[in-house]
Amino acid sequence: MKTQNIKLIPICFLLLALAMGCETTNLDLLNDPSELTPVSADPDLLLNNAQLRFVAAIAYNEDNEDGLNVRAAETVRMQHLFGNYSGPFAASNGALNDAWKDLYRETLQDINVLLPIAEERDLQGHIGIAKIIKAFAFVTLVDIWGDVPYSEALQGSAVIAPNVEDGQVIYNDMLVVLDEAIAALNNASIMPADDLFYAGDASKWITAARTLKFKMYAQMRLIGNFQSEINTLISQGIIDDASEDLEFKYSTVSSATGESRHPYYALCYDSDGADDFMNNYYMYLLKDDKGFNDPRLRYYFYRQTPTAPEGDFLDCEGDAVINFCYIGDFYWGRDHGYDAGVDPDQLLRTTYGLYPVGGAYDGDDFKPVTNNVGAGGAGIFPFMLSSYVKFLMAESALTIGTTGNPRTLLEEGIRASMDKVANFQSSAITASLSNILIPDDPDTEDVNEEVTVGDRPEEYLITTDNVNNYVDYVLDAYDAATSDEERLDIIMKEYYIALWGNGIEAYNMYRRTSMPSDMSDPVIEAGSFMRSFLYPAAESATNPNIPEKPVTTKVFWDTNPDNLK
Repeated sequence: MKTQNIKLIPICFLLLALAMGCETTNLDLLNDPSELTPVSADPDLLLNNAQLRFVAAIAYNEDNEDGLNVRAAETVRMQHLFGNYSGPFAASNGALNDAWKDLYRETLQDINVLLPIAEERDLQGHIGIAKIIKAFAFVTLVDIWGDVPYSEALQGSAVIAPNVEDGQVIYNDMLVVLDEAIAALNNASIMPADDLFYAGDASKWITAARTLKFKMYAQMRLIGNFQSEINTLISQGIIDDASEDLEFKYSTVSSATGESRHPYYALCYDSDGADDFMNNYYMYLLKDDKGFNDPRLRYYFYRQTPTAPEGDFLDCEGDAVINFCYIGDFYWGRDHGYDAGVDPDQLLRTTYGLYPVGGAYDGDDFKPVTNNVGAGGAGIFPFMLSSYVKFLMAESALTIGTTGNPRTLLEEGIRASMDKVANFQSSAITASLSNILIPDDPDTEDVNEEVTVGDRPEEYLITTDNVNNYVDYVLDAYDAATSDEERLDIIMKEYYIALWGNGIEAYNMYRRTSMPSDMSDPVIEAGSFMRSFLYPAAESATNPNIPEKPVTTKVFWDTNPDNLK
C-alpha cells in the first residue's frame, strides 16, 4: 500500500513468528505473542505495520478486492454488486479471509507485541495511537461480523481455538480502551516517527478518540439512551473541522516493489481501463434525484466517452425489472445486483473521479483513463470526516435530543462535505479545465466563440451559489417534512451522499436507520440482505468455536425491522 512498507524489513523475523498460524488461532505458533518483547524490537516499525495493515483491511487489500469497505459498499449501492449478496463476486466467506487476517494476525497482533514494549519504555504516544487503532479495529469487527473472538484471541498456543464473545461486551471494553488512549496521549512527551494519520499531533489523536466514542454511542442509540455521554463528548471536542479529519493519505508512487496510490485508482486507471462498474442508483442521486446536478457530481465520477451505450453495451434495455439501466448524459453504470456478462467496455464505462480516489475531474474531456491522469492516485480513505460527524450529530439531536439543532447540523454537514470535495486536489481541476474548450454557442450572436469551462464555473465547479441553491433545496424539503421519520430520511440521504468512499459507515447507517428509504431494489434474486457478514472460510475451517450463522443475524445494536433490501 504505502511506500513506508519498506520499513518493515528490519522486523520481519519478529513478525514471522507472529504470522505462522491461522488468524486468531495461530496453530503453529511456538511462542505466546504476549511474551515476545525483545529489547531490539522497534516500536515505530511495529506501529507502522499496524497502521498499514489496518488500512489494508478496511480500505483494500493489495492482493485482491477484499477490503471490508468494498464489500460493505456493494451491499448499499455505493458500488456495484455483481450477483447476490453473499455470492462469489461479493461478500462470500471466501472473499473475507484477507481482511480478517489483516485485522487479527497483523494489526492487532502487532499492537499486542507493541504495547508492553511501549509501556516499558514509557512511550505514551505509541500507546495512545495503538490503543485507538485497536479500538477502531475491534469496533469494525463487531460492526461487520457481530460476535467475534476477543479476550481469547491473540493468545497463541495458550488458546488455539478462541470463542466468540458478545459484541456489546467488546464495545464496552473499547470505550475503556479509548479512555486509556486519551490518558496516554495527554501524557505523551514523544510521538511516533511514523504517524501516518496526524503526523505526530497528539491533540488531533485525542479528538479522534473522542469522535470514535461518539460514533459508538450514536451507533448504539437503538438499544439505550446515551444522550448524556454524547453531550459530554461534544462539549469536550470532537472532529468538527476538516483539519482534524481522520483520513489516510495515498501518494502517486507506484513501483514493482510497492503501491502507494489509492487502490481504486490503481485498479481502474491503466491501459486496460476501468475494472469496476459504478452503481446507477448512486449516480442518479447526484445527477437527477433533486432535479439538478449535485455540485459534487463531476468530482465523484469521471465519464470516459461522449456517447451513450447501445446494442450489446445496453443489454438491460427493455428489461422490466431493471430500475435504471442507463441514466443518461453518458454516465455508464449498472443496477444493483445486475450480473449479465461483462462487455469489453472498460474504456467506456464511467469510473471513479477526483474525490476521494485521486482520479480525474470530469470537465467534459471524455478521454479514456490512463496511468498518471488527474491527481495520479493521491487520494484518501476517509475514516471519519467533520461532515460525517455533523450528520451523526444531526441524527442524534433529532432522535434522542442531544446537543444541537438537527436542521442546523444538517446544513453544516452538507457545507462541510461540499468544502471538502471542492478543496480536494484543486490543482488537478485547474489542469483539467485549462485544456478544455466549449464550442460556439448557437444561441448567441458571437461567431465561433470558444471559452474554457473555467469561464462558466457554476456549470462545472462547486461554487457558493450552487452550494447555496443545493442547501436551500434540502432545507425546504426538511421544513416541509411532516414527521421526524421524514426528517431523518432527509438527513440520512445527505449523509449517504457525503459518505462517498466509505462504504462501511454507509452500511452501518443503513442497518441502523433503514435509510435512505428509496434505496433501489436488487434487479435479481439477491438473497437476504446481509445484517452481518459470514465468518471467513479460512477461520471457520480451522476454529471449531467459530459458529456458522446466517447473514440475517443482526449485530447487537441493530434492532431495525427485517425488511432491508
